Amino acid sequence: MSFIARVYAGLSWLRREVLSQFSGKVAIALLVAIVAVSIYAAATMPSNYNVIWNYPLYWEANPKNSPPEWSTYFGTTCLTNQVYDLRTATPRISVDEEGRVRLTYNMTYTLDVKSYPRALILIVDSMTIPANVRNVRVLNTIVKPDGKQIQVFDDLVDFTKNVTAGSFKFTQTFRPELDKIYNSLLLNYINYNIDPNDVGVNYLSYIFGEITQPDPKSTARTTYLTGRYVISLTLDFRVEGVAQELLLRSIKNAARFEYVVVGTCYGLMGTDYQGRDLAMGLLYGFPIALLIGLGTALMSTGLGLLAGMVSGYYGGFIDEFIQRFIDVLGSIPLLPILILVAAAAQTAFGADPNKPVLMLLTILGVLVLFGWGGLAIVVRSMTLSIKSELYVEAAKSIGASNFRILIKHILPQLVPYIAASLVYSTPNAILTEAGLSVLGIYHGLPTWGGILAEARTQGRVEYWWWIFPPGLLIAITSLTFVLLGLALEKVVEPRLRR
Repeated sequence: MSFIARVYAGLSWLRREVLSQFSGKVAIALLVAIVAVSIYAAATMPSNYNVIWNYPLYWEANPKNSPPEWSTYFGTTCLTNQVYDLRTATPRISVDEEGRVRLTYNMTYTLDVKSYPRALILIVDSMTIPANVRNVRVLNTIVKPDGKQIQVFDDLVDFTKNVTAGSFKFTQTFRPELDKIYNSLLLNYINYNIDPNDVGVNYLSYIFGEITQPDPKSTARTTYLTGRYVISLTLDFRVEGVAQELLLRSIKNAARFEYVVVGTCYGLMGTDYQGRDLAMGLLYGFPIALLIGLGTALMSTGLGLLAGMVSGYYGGFIDEFIQRFIDVLGSIPLLPILILVAAAAQTAFGADPNKPVLMLLTILGVLVLFGWGGLAIVVRSMTLSIKSELYVEAAKSIGASNFRILIKHILPQLVPYIAASLVYSTPNAILTEAGLSVLGIYHGLPTWGGILAEARTQGRVEYWWWIFPPGLLIAITSLTFVLLGLALEKVVEPRLRR
């Protein structure tokens, strides 16, 4: 029987033993789910996602510090984010006598809960308009359910000015003009004592609320006004001779041209302080967690296995050198060294675009360097015992090489223990990376530990959607490998079997 066939037979027996136990079945089911999600996340993750994750303008249209949409089932007043993609909308087109083109987009917004939106944003990203058009008049008005019309924005805008950041180009994001809103309120609510300072702070409650003033001597106040709102956005291209087709094509080909009514809740897992979609961070944290855990475990286990087998089989100077080197590593505290090396790497890599990957590899390298010694000592003692067996002596007597003896006779005996050691060491690396993130050593990739660390840094521990999901995923991933290790314990130690 070949070596590969023997290893496969041993693994088949190992698989049967693991699946015969409840903890093994649960562990395998969880592991399959984690691997499947990790493969999906790795396949769908944008190549520049680390740039996207750390680029605030990308998330500007999302509400900040918002719970998930399903929290409404537990009593949370939830106003969902409403995004109108104007690239796919059909505007009303009008042309004046001088040939100037006006595009008008009408949008319907239904406010069905007693809450106010958090913001109104118009985003224009990488729109290439005709060369003879520069300033465009943008007019935004909102008609309330009670028939009152509020002017939100009216100004000339240069759509050709881009602000470059990272690999993205964003034009200015246009927000409401408070003076226009205040003047509209004065026109619609004559003889009302409307405080301009209050409008400046709470302008959205004046746009999406009912304004009342029971006492003429008091200031006006707002209450919730549910119903149907009509949002009108007009683009007035004040240049003669501009073809309608060119304008419509420019809008359609823009990277983003959106009008956003920012809500109070968002998506499946809510948002953080920058408006980042936590569901995306949690999803793309799966392959990174698996890479950190399994990558460190595989490399440190492989190194410890090799060092232990060589040390125990050859003995002499080689054995002495390896054991003394392990003693030196064991006398060095891992956590302070890891913090120092990671902090130095943060400074050394600076603005390198590959800094997140380099930081992650540095952390993995340190974990591997200090993680193989204990396993090597145990493997050495097992190798010393196995090499004195009669079948090993018989193999030597017929001229078998040392390499053949190590691979064919010693390694198969070590496989069950190595497998148990591998699965037990996997969660340690995941927890260590999470701990480093909480301590401020952040490599830039979206990880569960990094999400927890930012919640602590921002002092937002009361936002459960920011705390519990990453913590729960870390716990479930660690539990998966612990359960698998418990199942393998009965394979490694026959006395535990019943």
